Amino acid sequence: MREKTLSNIPFDPFERFAEIEQLVSKVYFRFSHLFVNNSKLRDFWWQMARDEEQHACILFACKAIVENFPDEPIDPNISREKADQLRERISSYLSKGTRSITMEETFKIALEIESSELDAIYTGLLQACGPKVAKTMENVGVPASVQRQKLALAVRQFAKDPELHSAVENL
Repeated sequence: MREKTLSNIPFDPFERFAEIEQLVSKVYFRFSHLFVNNSKLRDFWWQMARDEEQHACILFACKAIVENFPDEPIDPNISREKADQLRERISSYLSKGTRSITMEETFKIALEIESSELDAIYTGLLQACGPKVAKTMENVGVPASVQRQKLALAVRQFAKDPELHSAVENL
């Protein structure tokens, strides 16, 4: 019997990218545990993780909506290959020993994630639900732009590395 791998399972972009949003959430939840003695940083990472979980839930809801409208096109750039690349990159952050990650490194990783194409893909998948549903879903969740603003504020407040400060100017 042939073993099931991700490459031979039919590609469902909503499901796969919802799973990636959940992976990002795991990364941020782990970061929150690094700072149990610093309530501001702990709460910041906890909220970032919850925002990512919310994005995953919204994608699962969109999947249910789109199943009723099979003719809605999905951006062809939202592909299995892109999902695999993002999943691999984000999984690599989870494989690092959490206790060995510094505060500066948590921000660096978050900046890499938040400046990746994941937000554009998330927006593209919302658009596949139709403009009215997409707007509603955007209003239900925390917009990626707000998340990036919160990350930039946290970097400015907590990080000392000038490269991180420069990086948030380009978010």
